[in-house]
Amino acid sequence: MRLLTAKQTADVLQVALPRVYELAREGVVPAVRLGRQVRFDEAALQQWIARGGAQNSEAQKGEVRNAA
Repeated sequence: MRLLTAKQTADVLQVALPRVYELAREGVVPAVRLGRQVRFDEAALQQWIARGGAQNSEAQKGEVRNAA
């Protein structure tokens, strides 16, 4: 698993950095929280893009996964 920073994710999605944080906070884009940092699983992000940005059941609850 490769985790992307918010900046890398913004580059992939071609959106502004604050928009990436907003999408993660709203649970729209799959994200992993590592303490205070937010990272984005590259494979999950690519799957999310392939689904056309459709929310999964976890994201619909507005949750950001916590990594152990």
